[in-house]
Amino acid sequence: MTSTSIGKSGRRGPFSSNRNRLLLLLVISTLAIGALAWRAASGDISYYVEPHEFLEQIEEGDTSRWRVGGRVVYGTIVEQNGRPVAFDIEGEDGSRIAITYQGIVPNLFTAGAFVVIDGTLDGDAEQLSASSVIIKHENEFFADTPPPDSPSANLVPD
Repeated sequence: MTSTSIGKSGRRGPFSSNRNRLLLLLVISTLAIGALAWRAASGDISYYVEPHEFLEQIEEGDTSRWRVGGRVVYGTIVEQNGRPVAFDIEGEDGSRIAITYQGIVPNLFTAGAFVVIDGTLDGDAEQLSASSVIIKHENEFFADTPPPDSPSANLVPD
């Protein structure tokens, strides 16, 4: 008569069956994928400060990158060879920052548009040298003409 031995102690371990090992592998894989997705997504989250916050926080000689959001001020867009190279942005409280930019602006770039500027100080404490200009779309949508008190009212040509 032969007997089969299960183990020295006579008990099976928690990971001795294929089902339990597969379950453990799935749990570990799910956690690893979740951690990688969280890390990737957190790098894409971007915040911006308003012009008055930027002006309050900067120091002379600051070399850090800034992301500032505001509306393009009417009459301040300076073009060179048909491309905007300088303009001002303004916050809701009226504070202004001068922007210089050498790239291609988005198609929706116009006076009154809300833009988010990513850049560094350009010598002067109130001027940013932008490396990118992003249009931030309005939170309101109209099927027809926007009302006169809407920020979008001035963006629609007459």
